[in-house]
Amino acid sequence: MRLTRSAEKSLGELPVALQDKAKALVARLDTDPALGKKLLGKLAGKRSMRLGRTHRIIYVTEPYVCVIAIIARRDAYR
Repeated sequence: MRLTRSAEKSLGELPVALQDKAKALVARLDTDPALGKKLLGKLAGKRSMRLGRTHRIIYVTEPYVCVIAIIARRDAYR
């Protein structure tokens, strides 16, 4: 499991409750990378997983699981 620099920075900026939930979800990706839904369009090849009501975790599974972004939902799919 890897996190990009921007994902690590975003994780640090989240409220503590969301940080704990995000760390737990990211840890689960190692064992079950198909947790999130497949994205379409310009984000094809990536997957998205909900982090509460307001944030999303965007990640790829090939060649290894790598979290690209932890971002607010309103900005995630732009």
